[in-house]
Amino acid sequence: MLSLETLKTLASKVGIDDVGVAVARRLDDEATFMDQWINHGLHGNMSYLERNRNLRYDPGQLVPNAQTVIVCLLTYEHSGHDYHRALKSKLYELEALLIEQGYCTASDTQNKFCDSAPFLERRWAVEAGLGWIGRNHQLIHPTLGSYVHIGELVITEPVEAPSGKSAQSLCGTCTRCIEACPGQALGQNEWDARKCKAYITHKCTICQQVCPFNEHIKSI
Repeated sequence: MLSLETLKTLASKVGIDDVGVAVARRLDDEATFMDQWINHGLHGNMSYLERNRNLRYDPGQLVPNAQTVIVCLLTYEHSGHDYHRALKSKLYELEALLIEQGYCTASDTQNKFCDSAPFLERRWAVEAGLGWIGRNHQLIHPTLGSYVHIGELVITEPVEAPSGKSAQSLCGTCTRCIEACPGQALGQNEWDARKCKAYITHKCTICQQVCPFNEHIKSI
């Protein structure tokens, strides 16, 4: 069985900044939260979130017989101008190494995702122990901050995953992002897309700029 240590070594070889694993399953708690969030209309005009909910909540609906979700992070700095292509290519390279060394078999269906399928990427990153969802509703990695792109490789083989709970939030009492948000879109446990400048204009990153975990990190 593939160990997390070996997986990290292989991921590093293809230029992935960090990697974690989680057992593939339906995310029931997240499904309840998302359904309530959508039903309250907080998703704005993102009508695509209303569709394919069963696929979004359960990777086994996307990849039959899925056993493991391998979550990979690539920093903005290492992603270039087309993070989809950059990260997706590394997912292909990682899968090729895993197949070559006998840790998984080639998939008959699409099993590599990077902002390209109904997949709860941030939540799976948390499940894989790669960080937590901050009050800015971004994934925050303890050393890479939130300037990361997330990709997933779903395989039908088990991986030796560390036991224990997913990463706990280190935000503490910090509310910098909430206070700095120009649209007042952030709450303690809520994000209102209808007020979010990033959602409206695709240009705002203030909630990431003020985050203490990003102070030492290059954003581009």
